[in-house]
Amino acid sequence: MMRVVNTAAIMVTLALAFALYHVKYETQDEQQKIRDLTADLAIEQDAIQVLRAEWSLLNQPERLEDLVKRHTELEPLAPAQIVTMADLPSRPKALPGLESDPSLGGYAGVGGMTGPGIQ
Repeated sequence: MMRVVNTAAIMVTLALAFALYHVKYETQDEQQKIRDLTADLAIEQDAIQVLRAEWSLLNQPERLEDLVKRHTELEPLAPAQIVTMADLPSRPKALPGLESDPSLGGYAGVGGMTGPGIQ
């Protein structure tokens, strides 16, 4: 009887030792993954800081103003160009000389492509 109990105790001890060994190495693997992810996160945060600094540099008003002067013919907005909604003309129901599809409303049914084979 003692032999069976001792054998069972040894088997249980071996099983627990194997389980503990397995859990230990799984834990170490997970800790390594956490360290790797933390390092990746730090790299990404550094990259974000660099991109934010670059964005700030590219969006400096003086730089943008210089680019606008060099590459476009835009001029400053004149006060006379600012209007209210009441100053805008009302939208026509249909353009003169063109038929429209009333189910589409507005300009959506007007014009379109016409020609041989196009409906």
